[in-house]
Amino acid sequence: MLATLATATSNQSSFSMTNLIILILVAAVVYPLQKKLRESVSRRRKEQWAEKDRLADLERDEQDGPQRPDRLP
Repeated sequence: MLATLATATSNQSSFSMTNLIILILVAAVVYPLQKKLRESVSRRRKEQWAEKDRLADLERDEQDGPQRPDRLP
């Protein structure tokens, strides 16, 4: 049993140069895609917030009714 254990521990592969290159290539592809996706989602979210604010302002103005002469800017 001890011989089997010693053989099993000595055959463990270390982090090879091929694995490092694969990791770098994956990161080089995934990071720009992830960054572009985050920017796109952020831009859409900000547009939605701006549209909701605009609609809320219009709704509030409609509820206030016509402006009286003493309330003109």
